[in-house]
Amino acid sequence: MRSRLCAGVLALAASLSTHAAPSPPQAATCVACHGAEGQGNPALGAPRLAGQQAEYLLAQLRDFQAGRRGYDPQDSYGGQMRAIAASLGEGDQQLLAQYFAGLGAPATPMASDGAGHALYQSTCAACHGPQAQGFAHLKTPNLRLLERAYLARQLQAFTDGRRGSEQHASELAIWMRGIALQLRDDGQREALLDHIAALPSAKQP
Repeated sequence: MRSRLCAGVLALAASLSTHAAPSPPQAATCVACHGAEGQGNPALGAPRLAGQQAEYLLAQLRDFQAGRRGYDPQDSYGGQMRAIAASLGEGDQQLLAQYFAGLGAPATPMASDGAGHALYQSTCAACHGPQAQGFAHLKTPNLRLLERAYLARQLQAFTDGRRGSEQHASELAIWMRGIALQLRDDGQREALLDHIAALPSAKQP
């Protein structure tokens, strides 16, 4: 009995130690906007990074650094990220992507069927998954972890060409712009955003 208790205490201590591990030095600039736990800051336009697909985060850092994202002068948030990403080496990018992906994701409200459900399934589900969980092999983000205001801003940026421009963007971003242009009006966009905002966050392994 005592041995099992000791083993349990040691396992708990190890778990807490891992959870409390400090962020890598490379994350110091990131946490200033995205938060110490990668929770994001809507007031700064900084999305949640905690629990996001590592492959997606790495792809975005590479796109910022290469000028495939943050290229439009009107994209002030993207311009800031492009400047920050320019200072990162490939090893730093991979380390940061893995670190923030490994952080726990806060819970969100449970989903309910709404007007945006059918719209989401017909336009978004193939790449982002039926529950908006994202796919690592497609480098698509978990939309359930992102603030509604951030998603709305990105949809508008894709529609306007501030993201997904054929002259600058990656193939995936160009494809996403084509999807965004399928939304005929603000009503469809709002219904889609409402549906995603109501989905539950993914459970972390």
